[in-house]
Amino acid sequence: MRSNMVTLAAAAGALLFIGLIFSAMVGGVVGDPPADAGDDPAGVALAGVQVAQLIIGVLGVLAITSEYSTGTIRTTLTAVPSRLPVVWAKVAVVTIATFSVLALSALVAFFAGQGLIASGDVDTATLGDPGVLRAVIGAAAFLTGTALLGLALGGLLRSTAGAISTLFGIIFVLPGLGFILLPESAREDLMKYLPSMAGSSFTSVAPDASQLSPSMGAVVFGAWILVPLLGATVAFVRRPV
Repeated sequence: MRSNMVTLAAAAGALLFIGLIFSAMVGGVVGDPPADAGDDPAGVALAGVQVAQLIIGVLGVLAITSEYSTGTIRTTLTAVPSRLPVVWAKVAVVTIATFSVLALSALVAFFAGQGLIASGDVDTATLGDPGVLRAVIGAAAFLTGTALLGLALGGLLRSTAGAISTLFGIIFVLPGLGFILLPESAREDLMKYLPSMAGSSFTSVAPDASQLSPSMGAVVFGAWILVPLLGATVAFVRRPV
């Protein structure tokens, strides 16, 4: 659908252009460089991940709820009565399309961002620096996982508004509630297992000491995707249209 293509392009554009804007600021191309310029040049170039996450989550939801809202899901299941291939085909298409486009966007944002940062008297990063390549590829993987989480929630709820609200609640509201409601003694130990916190562990060049390790963060984030996907698969196969 055209809306899905536009949403994917918007996510890639946000990842690229926000990274370029922040890089231009750090490099002094736009205004004066901040005092901490050069502390994390790779992170600056990938600053668009948070905004792109908002957009790409919507794409994952629309990949399945749009068929329910238009009624074309009946046509799909008439053509493919065995429902399981439909689910995994959607997973494959969302994964391949999202990761390929956003990995390219992340690489362009990184290289172009380092060029802008180099305009000022600021240190830059290369893909060979420790943790940089992992952060660049991890940004694309994190956004792809967000799209798949949106797909799973859309399959479970069959409602575009409900799935988007739930997705945003999991990613953005839960960390805030945890910070407010959890006792300080347990806050760090529990919040690092939230999907946004787990994702930041492998999208950062040098994760904070309070975060999970990059490998453990990837495992936890993957579990946040796999469990809802399995639930959505069971619901899709067993529930009537």
